[in-house]
Amino acid sequence: MDRKAGGNLEEKELNPAPGSEGAAAPSGKEAVEEAPNEGLKKEYVIDIFRDWCKGCGICAEFCPKKCLRMNAAGEPEVINAKGCTGCGWCELHCPDFAICVRELAAKKAAEEAD
Repeated sequence: MDRKAGGNLEEKELNPAPGSEGAAAPSGKEAVEEAPNEGLKKEYVIDIFRDWCKGCGICAEFCPKKCLRMNAAGEPEVINAKGCTGCGWCELHCPDFAICVRELAAKKAAEEAD
């Protein structure tokens, strides 16, 4: 096949033009999988393993939603579990692997408003 006239045959097969027969049509499957989560709010639980924690305060200091704080004994404690977005910042930056963020079963957003 002449490159000037029709381009590279392999390139056309791998990257078909939009609307051509070779282009993959949207299946709608993605939308079906996401639909059950509509209107649901994710909730998270923050577990602190006291035996592993050395009380450095990194988790409490840098939590973007201020869900954690250091108590009088110098230990982290959860003060706003409902505010947790599950970003995992505390878990990823804990030098002692002493904190774990887990997702709970989702609740309807309308139920929470009541």
